[in-house]
Amino acid sequence: MLQWLLVAVAVLLGFLGIGFFAVRSWRRTDLETKSLIKRITRLPFGRKIRLALALVRDGRLPLRARLIPPGLVLYLAMPIDIIPDFIPVLGYMDDVIVMIIGVRFLLRLTPRPVLEEHLQWLEVV
Repeated sequence: MLQWLLVAVAVLLGFLGIGFFAVRSWRRTDLETKSLIKRITRLPFGRKIRLALALVRDGRLPLRARLIPPGLVLYLAMPIDIIPDFIPVLGYMDDVIVMIIGVRFLLRLTPRPVLEEHLQWLEVV
């Protein structure tokens, strides 16, 4: 019992550290990137899926950037998680943190003009 408690505390501290890193990096983000993130979050869910598909299909992006959206979908769809989902709060925290980190990498690897082009097209449609 004590071993499980120590493991749970260690995992919780690890995720708190990653969450702190995510919040800290958000504060350092320039205003242009924050405005892009806000524009993406305002899109309806279906258009966010279209944006992800358009970015995956766009040959102007590096291969590793095009692999991020399918990788996130696969991770979230996998029945095996870092922390099982039946554990309250912690079970879903790993999914949220992986999603935040994946989106941050995708934004860093995607050229701004390409992302702007896709966003403008989806905001008009």
